[in-house]
Amino acid sequence: MRIRHINLGKLLLTVLFFSSCSHVAPRQVFLSDKDFVEHERQYSPDKSMLILNYSLDQGGFGYGYGGKAVLKVSDMNKNLKDFDLPNNLINVKWLDNKTITAGIDIIPSIRRGEKIDINDAEINGIKVKVSPMDYIQETSHFQIEHRESSPDGQFELVAYRYYYEDGIGFIHVSVIKKGDPIPKYGNFLIGDIHSDRIFGGKWTNDNTLLFYTNNKDEHNVQYFFVHDKPNIRFEVVRDDEAYGSKYRWVGPK
Repeated sequence: MRIRHINLGKLLLTVLFFSSCSHVAPRQVFLSDKDFVEHERQYSPDKSMLILNYSLDQGGFGYGYGGKAVLKVSDMNKNLKDFDLPNNLINVKWLDNKTITAGIDIIPSIRRGEKIDINDAEINGIKVKVSPMDYIQETSHFQIEHRESSPDGQFELVAYRYYYEDGIGFIHVSVIKKGDPIPKYGNFLIGDIHSDRIFGGKWTNDNTLLFYTNNKDEHNVQYFFVHDKPNIRFEVVRDDEAYGSKYRWVGPK
């Protein structure tokens, strides 16, 4: 076998050259950009500052990158990305002229079994007080959509959600030992604000769980199961005839 010697110095310079060429500077965003789309302005009580909610129009692909910038009125011609709030903050509102309140969605972390870090921030001289948000309101009421014991009598499948005055929350699905309390959050699957992802479920004769989804959610449902879910066999089946137009698992009234 013939061994070809490589000049490591030249190779390193080549790698560094192409690495520098592939580096792309972060996109700057200005109100004057042709693809800029403004969605909402929320002014501070004294009107000296505002929260600007915006995105970038990608034509036929819809809206792309979006942000919420905390601006002084004099900042309107500057790069908005320099004033963006962290993109995982939701329900952003003014508390007073120097303070913004915001929530952080903790449900994805609960699904993944990750530690939840809640940290306040400061943007453009404005304090941002951050609190956890799980979409369960003080006025919410708990309702079970489906409850069923396993054939061997050891477990229960419970699908439930939290209803509130102006709508319904997403589904929580838990598998608990017979007689145990129902956990606040689903321990098997948790839906989201867009869809429950599964729209029905039951036990089979061999104590396997059978869940039903549709063509819109069959490829995404895998991401909504809880990481440390109980060790129960389960299967997800697509049934468009029964659930093709569904986006919520709602039990009989």
